[in-house]
Amino acid sequence: MSVDLKLPSAEQFKAFMQGDEGALVSLFRGQYDALIALAKEALGADLEHHSGRVAQQAMLATFGHRAGFQNPTGLVSYLSEAVRAESTVQKKKHAALRQRDGAAPAPKHVSVPSVDEAVAQLQATLSAPPADHEKARDEARQAKKAHAAQHVQKVGKGGGWVKPTLLVVGVGAVLVAVLKYADITGANSAIDKSLEAEDARDISARRGQRGNVTLGDETKVKVGSDSHVKVPSDFGGIKFRTVGVAGTAEFTVAPGNPIPFEVRAGLAKFVATGTKFTVRAYPEDSTAAVAVDEGAVTVTLRKGKGEMKVAAGEAAFVGKDGTISALTGDAKDAAFSWTSDSLIFAAAPVNTVLTELARWFDSKPKLADPALGTRPVTMRVSLASSGDALKALEAAGHLVVGFDKKDQVMLSDAPPAPAAPAKKKK
Repeated sequence: MSVDLKLPSAEQFKAFMQGDEGALVSLFRGQYDALIALAKEALGADLEHHSGRVAQQAMLATFGHRAGFQNPTGLVSYLSEAVRAESTVQKKKHAALRQRDGAAPAPKHVSVPSVDEAVAQLQATLSAPPADHEKARDEARQAKKAHAAQHVQKVGKGGGWVKPTLLVVGVGAVLVAVLKYADITGANSAIDKSLEAEDARDISARRGQRGNVTLGDETKVKVGSDSHVKVPSDFGGIKFRTVGVAGTAEFTVAPGNPIPFEVRAGLAKFVATGTKFTVRAYPEDSTAAVAVDEGAVTVTLRKGKGEMKVAAGEAAFVGKDGTISALTGDAKDAAFSWTSDSLIFAAAPVNTVLTELARWFDSKPKLADPALGTRPVTMRVSLASSGDALKALEAAGHLVVGFDKKDQVMLSDAPPAPAAPAKKKK
């Protein structure tokens, strides 16, 4: 049996995207029967009594991911997939319980709530105060200690089951809160592990090379020189759409996918609500930066607090100390000019210029005198020719190109220009 969810109206979709809880409740009420039918289909006959919980969890998950929806179709598509995902979670839980307790199916002790009951439960969940996770963890630790003490006292004694039972119930309630916190923090850990896994795809460009690739979700990536883009094996599933960058890459994100597109690089996470942006985070720099061409990107820290929304035409920089600030002017041009097939330097030390030339042309010129490395250089060069780039550096840095005994390119200080001949007196 095929179950189709109804598309929300334009007004309802707009309010939902703005975080209006009234629109969430209205959408849930209108979709409830279809959600229950979809959940029952996914759960199977033995577990269909859990369809109410599945429907509510799927609706809340969809509300939490609303920033990624481009249109009502994307919202409904995600909601359908969320029901299936939550159903899979329920089936895995009950399979584990059956393996532990025996093969007998669990009794259907839970009834499917009516639409009014389900809406009331949803509203209660929305209005519940946020969990104090630190307090919950402390209470869980104390409760476990108390439970252990009670257990030691009761070993070998008969009767007295009421108090231990109540204690176990209390511990369970606290553990539920802790597990909810673990679900949130664990998601980040799971993504990091996927990026570091052996089966993650490594898209790379060596020094002096650049490349283009299209990801499984149709996002187009331009990989900069000396860069790596890590793509997890489960990229593009219903839970996350995240890649890692070590180096620099330009992303043109495929529209219409409800899952937010995220890049993790250095200390930062970059979540796109637009379509085109570039990330730079070479490991040796210990910093990260983003420039947005279209749409917007939200910058957050992978560890710690800090957030900035970067609009089209803007750029941001994440420093070594975790501060997030705007990136403008010459610094922005220097970081991202490669996307326009050029390199720009504004009063940059010769050493910095040589590092970039080595990266983008795989050239390794040396300095005859290390003191020349601090000389400021201002120039713009095309990425088309390493020879032209070296000539531009020679002129802008007042240097002379030569060769050492091993035919290694050597840069020396240019001699001072000859003085102009004195004019003869008439």
